Amino acid sequence: MSSIIAGYNGPVDEQQIRELIDYMNNAWLQGAIEELPAALDTCFHDQMTIRGADLQIASAGKDACIQSYLDFVSQAAIRECTLEEPSIDLAGDSAVAVYSWDMTYDMDGQTYEESGTDVLMLARVLGRWLITWRAMLPNTAD
Repeated sequence: MSSIIAGYNGPVDEQQIRELIDYMNNAWLQGAIEELPAALDTCFHDQMTIRGADLQIASAGKDACIQSYLDFVSQAAIRECTLEEPSIDLAGDSAVAVYSWDMTYDMDGQTYEESGTDVLMLARVLGRWLITWRAMLPNTAD
């Protein structure tokens, strides 16, 4: 539940959002695959949507979005992943978080090196921040 501290809600909300993003990323990068659905279930809004580089819908609905993470981690062996600290913009019960990433992974016998930016939209629902939307924007030079 959100802390209500007069004059300090921005920093409190930002910290809660950072913790949520860290939890989500640690779940798919370091957690056990069998624990991933339950972990992401606590992070994603029921109406969660993921859009790809072309901003077309890649997954819609919490279950489909969780499945997209499961599909990736079950097919890829992540060698390295670096995530920058998110920049967060708050507006009442909504927020946008933006962060860059670099990743090296193996899939189908090939090694991939990619980088890009994730844009997350979040909403505070019943006192909890949830991720409602994600866009994965790869760098075009990759």
